[in-house]
Amino acid sequence: MKSIAYTLLAFIAALSCDHAESKGDCRSVACTEVFMSVSVNVTDTGANPVALDSIKVTRLPGNEDLTREYDNESWSLFRQQGVYLVADDSHAKRLPRHTDIKLNFRGYIGSREVANADYVVTFDCCHISLVSGDTELVIE
Repeated sequence: MKSIAYTLLAFIAALSCDHAESKGDCRSVACTEVFMSVSVNVTDTGANPVALDSIKVTRLPGNEDLTREYDNESWSLFRQQGVYLVADDSHAKRLPRHTDIKLNFRGYIGSREVANADYVVTFDCCHISLVSGDTELVIE
């Protein structure tokens, strides 16, 4: 009986959360502590990670620069894995909620641009999520 009551309570809570979010009112929404991100995996044609020298992330239109600075250890890890951050929950203060946000990701080796991809992300009351965009880029 308790499991039915807990299930019903969770269902009611989920409905109220969806209702609050659909109106854009985030005051009554309880967020998880999970930190969400949108990233891109950059590989060569042999499926090997591509070590980019730099990236640039901009918001479209207007080209607002959203590129973050990383310490050497983090950047080294990104380069080894070929996985680069497009945006994450920390961007919530700079980007609007409950709307599609267009972003552009560019990757460079030296001064040569080798990756260029557009993404659409959105923030609900709590977290960022990917709406559209290719999270696997192959560099020839």
